Amino acid sequence: MKNLLVLIAVVCLAACNTAQGVKKDVAIGAEKTGEAIQRGGEAVEHAVQKGGEAVGGALKKSGEAVQKAVE
Repeated sequence: MKNLLVLIAVVCLAACNTAQGVKKDVAIGAEKTGEAIQRGGEAVEHAVQKGGEAVGGALKKSGEAVQKAVE
């Protein structure tokens, strides 16, 4: 009977440690995911900025061409 109680205590302790480990793993995973999303957002921001600059440059050149044609 004493061995059974010891076995139950060991199993309960292992289950608690496993649950805490899972919580830590989830927290680490969430942190890594947040960092990856942030880096992705920064990459998209950079790409949109470059695209905007390219469009702005093209519009400026076309405006200059129209102005020359009018003169």
